[in-house]
Amino acid sequence: MATVLLVAERHAGEPLVGPDVAERLANLGISRITLLRDLSSTAVILEGWAFDPARTDEATGAVFPAGGASLRTYHEVQYVGVSSARQ
Repeated sequence: MATVLLVAERHAGEPLVGPDVAERLANLGISRITLLRDLSSTAVILEGWAFDPARTDEATGAVFPAGGASLRTYHEVQYVGVSSARQ
């Protein structure tokens, strides 16, 4: 599953996640969106089995159309499953 994290400062505007944007993201292969926020920034996690991270710019433009330079993008470098089972 491809995962991308977008982190935007407050002045980047509110993330758009309405029906039109959800449809655009689904067409990019994104099947799950998570929004996180603190006092200074907003983070959006985009995930999908059919999502090609090479299309991150399209997804970013859909969610943060006014994002610009105040937006950071993090790409997954490792995925690790954690279990309490001993081997």
